[in-house]
Amino acid sequence: MLVWGIWWQDAFWFSTGPRTRKARNLAGNPRCVISTEKADEAVILEGTAQIVSDRTIWKHLIEIYNGKYGGDVGPLLESSGSLIFRVAPVTVFGQDEHAQNFTEAATRWTFTSS
Repeated sequence: MLVWGIWWQDAFWFSTGPRTRKARNLAGNPRCVISTEKADEAVILEGTAQIVSDRTIWKHLIEIYNGKYGGDVGPLLESSGSLIFRVAPVTVFGQDEHAQNFTEAATRWTFTSS
């Protein structure tokens, strides 16, 4: 599922409505995969989504999100009862299809939880 989001404090953050398929799927199984939109220079993050309920953190995220995408998502998030998720990386893959040598085109990183 496509999702807009931000990278902040070593994690990927995004929001969705509480009744969306995305939210229902994550409630059943919080493991997920996030990737960039550029398939030829892909970054793929595997992790576990956690709901963030701390409104102080929401305020920081809204500022960053507004700076990236424009507008003001704050009122929309509040009025829709949206959920904010944080996905900390467990494994990340990077692949550059423009590389001359395929064996050097992919990279993998593994993260330990803190």
